[in-house]
Amino acid sequence: MKGNRGRSLDELLAEDVIRACEENYINYWRCVGASPNAEFSEGGGITQCITGIRQDVFNVVLKCNLNPETVDDEIERAIEDYRSRRIPLLWHPGLLSEPRDVGKRLEAKGFPHDYDLAAMAVDLESMDDLHPPEGVTVGIVNSMQDCNDWARCLARSWESPENTESWMLQNACFNLSIERKMGLSLPRRMYLGFLDGRAVGASILVWSDEIVGLEMVGTIHSARGKGVGSAIIRNALADARAMGFKFAVVLSTVEGFRLYEKNGFKEYGKLPEHTLDFGNE
Repeated sequence: MKGNRGRSLDELLAEDVIRACEENYINYWRCVGASPNAEFSEGGGITQCITGIRQDVFNVVLKCNLNPETVDDEIERAIEDYRSRRIPLLWHPGLLSEPRDVGKRLEAKGFPHDYDLAAMAVDLESMDDLHPPEGVTVGIVNSMQDCNDWARCLARSWESPENTESWMLQNACFNLSIERKMGLSLPRRMYLGFLDGRAVGASILVWSDEIVGLEMVGTIHSARGKGVGSAIIRNALADARAMGFKFAVVLSTVEGFRLYEKNGFKEYGKLPEHTLDFGNE
């Protein structure tokens, strides 16, 4: 439904855009955490989601709001949960986190600042239409076969562990039948990109009342550079615009940056990552 979905992009400060990227990321993990096989929690000053998948991007601390006088002890307690499970931990000390020196405190505990995601946004009001190359099409996920294809494409494109596909298909965020059985109506839409009729790309559009953004975008290696990534991005953005949003956000990896830039996104800042894999201890 169309309506007022927030301010235009040119009305926002760079920090506002970065925060919107973080909020959309949290909204995505909130959808994932609606199922029993993922633990999304916001208590004790820590917003996090734990899946148990042995890949850092699937076990994340998204933000924190900790007492400056006890912050080190609180960080240690949060870390211990991941250490005891012997799984990787990816901690994002972004603009939504307090105190502001959480990143330095993580480094002091052996968590290197080893990566930054680019906080990007695109003005949907000025976005032009895209005509994909011949053989490239995009569809919205609406069947069980689509869900299977989506999980396969995402897991392969992200080079995820073998059990990732089966885990996704047990989660309402990625399985429409489970979503219906649980009586949920999650604020997300999944897209499949096809090359010559074969499913090779995946993405999710996630939204709240004021923010919309892309998450989990991937194309399998053999199909990259053929217009599939741009097609699934543009279809999602067109839907976001039809819903009344004025801009959309994404947190981009280094590998995805040029693709998003090509499709109108601009960088407004960084979201740092601190990673440690307790499975190697």
